[in-house]
Amino acid sequence: MAISLLDLILPSSCIVCGKAPKPICSGCTPPAEVAELEGFGFPVFAAFVFDGAIAKLISGYKDQQLTALEGVLSIATAELFAQLDFNDVSAIITPARNPKNFRKRGFDPAQQLAKRALQINQIRVPVLSLSNSRARLDQRGLSRSEREANVTGSMALRQKITGEAVLFDDVLTTGSTLSEMARACEAAGVKVALSCVLAQKFSDS
Repeated sequence: MAISLLDLILPSSCIVCGKAPKPICSGCTPPAEVAELEGFGFPVFAAFVFDGAIAKLISGYKDQQLTALEGVLSIATAELFAQLDFNDVSAIITPARNPKNFRKRGFDPAQQLAKRALQINQIRVPVLSLSNSRARLDQRGLSRSEREANVTGSMALRQKITGEAVLFDDVLTTGSTLSEMARACEAAGVKVALSCVLAQKFSDS
């Protein structure tokens, strides 16, 4: 939280090129290239590959709590949403919060980006977070099989919604979180229209 306050008060260098005084230069802002990902059993779209500038932006926002980066990441998320079909969508669903990460950051990255992106695109649907139905570890550092075991059965949709939902997460690594989000929605009787992420990491382990 202290880093977030300093980030708002003091000028900082661009997280991509290192030049002062902006947290991100206009020339360092990567363009979104929305692509559909295969092999998930349901439609999944990603705006970026988690590499280079976008990786620095997301890591700075989430891991260093550089909240000044939220604006450019929200615009990137809005570009993703603008290329998807939100007709008949009743809600955007984001993952259940990891309590430890939420206490550290003071905000929920996926929820914040989705809300601001919807405002930018003037799409009037609520953003709902899934609830934790049991404890789980931070996914970073876990293998594919460990990630799947860690999240399976860990989330639930408590709110009642009608119509279809869109799933959104900031980063996709193995797809285990998105799969659990879809399972939780289906268990609550909610159809998932599509899923989308800001960036996709490649992980074979």
